[in-house]
Amino acid sequence: MTTADKVRFLRALAFEIHRKRPVIEALTDCIEKEGRGGRHRMFRQVSVVLESDGFIPALQAAGMVGEEAAALLVVILSANDHRQLSAAITSLADHHERFDQD
Repeated sequence: MTTADKVRFLRALAFEIHRKRPVIEALTDCIEKEGRGGRHRMFRQVSVVLESDGFIPALQAAGMVGEEAAALLVVILSANDHRQLSAAITSLADHHERFDQD
């Protein structure tokens, strides 16, 4: 997955969460959209992880976040504030956009 793909995916996810969609539902929708975009094989595994292990492990399985970001997302997710979670995911997209290279 390219940096541009990661950024697009994370921004779409942040947008859906900002709209107060439940995180699992928002991530499932983003995964389905990526699957339609020709990446169904990779995202099929992410869907399995989402169902069995939850939101953050699925983001890790998709290569969207590392261990450090996952640790922070656990805290933000437990605060149950969609605005904070959306802002954090947008910040991750910004980070990928600035620092990752394909």
